[in-house]
Amino acid sequence: MPSSFESDSMGLRTPPVQVSNSLEDSSTSARQIDFEIQLKGSRAGVFNPKVLVIGHRGCGKNNATSSQGEAVATRRPSIRENTIASFNEAVRNGVDFVEFDVQVTKDGHPIIFHDTHIIVEDMVPRKIGDITLQEFLGMGPQKGFDKAERSLYRKARDGTVSQWTATTEDPLCTLEEAFKCVDPSVGFNIEVKFDYIEETSDLELQRVIHCTMEIVRQHSNGRKIYLSSFHPDAAHLLGSMQSTYPVFFLTLGGLYRFNDERRNSIQAAITVCQQSQLQGIVTEVNAVLHEPSLISLVKEAHLWLFTFGELK
Repeated sequence: MPSSFESDSMGLRTPPVQVSNSLEDSSTSARQIDFEIQLKGSRAGVFNPKVLVIGHRGCGKNNATSSQGEAVATRRPSIRENTIASFNEAVRNGVDFVEFDVQVTKDGHPIIFHDTHIIVEDMVPRKIGDITLQEFLGMGPQKGFDKAERSLYRKARDGTVSQWTATTEDPLCTLEEAFKCVDPSVGFNIEVKFDYIEETSDLELQRVIHCTMEIVRQHSNGRKIYLSSFHPDAAHLLGSMQSTYPVFFLTLGGLYRFNDERRNSIQAAITVCQQSQLQGIVTEVNAVLHEPSLISLVKEAHLWLFTFGELK
């Protein structure tokens, strides 16, 4: 596979789902069955029940420059994550779905961007929910010589902030643009993103999910879609506010600790799914590699299991 397709792509391991034979059991059973049908239609009608490839942020995430100043672009080619170019390049590399992060601007527009804060030259972190669509689209790479570029910066794990570049650049984009400009043969995993640390109000959860699902409703046009979130209350709302698309709960599986105990283990994730009638779990891969018996617990709960991340 070409080097532009990065190795941290999200992937599906064996789908451990056991679906009720009755469509009348509940809306969650109907969504599970429909999801099986969608998956069987992937990759031009070829269904491999063992592995699906899901492009993480398209062709993979962009790591921030390290504290030693070594840019990722010097180690391997990269495409700016969560952009139309990255999604379509992932399609050309044969993925079944692309995964991306959706947030909503202050003026109600769902955009695609991973970090909850965006940083430009003035080094002032701005929360996505506090800026307008026009402000957001004016940051980062631009198309057209009449538009000035506001260079993006990103915080590394060690806390340092450095300029964020990629070998192949492309402008930031909206969810609507993704529906219109990304090859319709590829499915979308839409992760609805919220702040990891700060508490999100119920009103903000509802605002973000309503705005996001309205764009999905208007532009899905039969595309394969499933929804996901790290926020347990958001995952619940995604399932209760619509009955068309499967909903998955994202978890780091206990590799990091949060104040909300629902986010701290796969066992807790199973409970979240059962209480909110979700269709599956997406976990950091090392959580199940360190404790493979957890896979059986997910199977016994009749849930799908997806994994993401890099082997450590």
